Amino acid sequence: MNSKQRMDALGNGKALDRIPFLPTILEHSAKLLNKTPSETALDERLLEKAQLRAYELYGHDAITVGIDVYNIEAEALGCEVRYYNNNSIPGIITHPLEERFDTDGISFSIERGRIKNILNAASNIHMAIGGDVNVGIGICGPYSIFVELKGYENTVFSCVADSERVHGILGLILEFQKKYCDEIINRGLGVTIFESWATPPLISPAGYREFVKPYEKELIRHIKSRGIKAAPLVIGGDTSLIADSIIETGTTLLVADYVVDIDLYIEKAASNDLILRGNIDPKLVQSGTREEIIQKLGFILDKAKKYGKFILGTGVIPYDTPSDNILMIKNYLMDR
Repeated sequence: MNSKQRMDALGNGKALDRIPFLPTILEHSAKLLNKTPSETALDERLLEKAQLRAYELYGHDAITVGIDVYNIEAEALGCEVRYYNNNSIPGIITHPLEERFDTDGISFSIERGRIKNILNAASNIHMAIGGDVNVGIGICGPYSIFVELKGYENTVFSCVADSERVHGILGLILEFQKKYCDEIINRGLGVTIFESWATPPLISPAGYREFVKPYEKELIRHIKSRGIKAAPLVIGGDTSLIADSIIETGTTLLVADYVVDIDLYIEKAASNDLILRGNIDPKLVQSGTREEIIQKLGFILDKAKKYGKFILGTGVIPYDTPSDNILMIKNYLMDR
């Protein structure tokens, strides 16, 4: 099986030759070209080359194109992003809605920010190796984009004091994201939704149900309406308190990050016929010994062997993670 066949078989509940491996390779791809994350993020050709190099080296089972995927839409909508000459990850430094609610600038165009760069790089990768591996783009959920536009503390305050206007802007961001998804899907690419600001304790379960879930659910519905079977929602951290609400969004993937009780997530995934992604700590992959990494792998995979729709994943692999450590995990899966 190649990577595409393996993931298609997983989604259809068919037998696999091995457990799929999905390390989250974003800024680490720049390291493989001896480039900084910032220069790679700003250059669509480097972005393309970095992800092609990563797949050539690791042969992982799906590609998500990007470096600082959490910044793309927020930057397009007016947030200023700081780029660095060192190995730091580009980061948002201004929040245009910090002191006001302004809806005038919330409209979609591929010309805004780096959206076209991402689309072009991913399209070229898809044309080069899309027959072997699924290629997609990571987008942000509407709530996480709102947090970047407003700032975290102001978001928390506004959700309590001015919820009607918060919902109004979330609705506009949702429409922005639907149009972005259409551009992605029209190019034959997949979509993964990242909702980095929507995990406890950053948000309460009640807050998730009111301000996050309805917009994720509608975005996932829209993606599926375009004929896309896989609509994964990725939320890291300890999501135990909101796991049932995550499932109710219609996501096709449940993420068991390295801090949760994986047995609980296996039970929930099995009850809802979802693919389960069990993550190993990316810091362990970065700096752990071989023995420590293998021990953790054995623990996770022994748990997962009772569930057939399982993926081994990681959080975002740090820039300077040794390639040998990633390959060790891949080889361990191949040898089982």
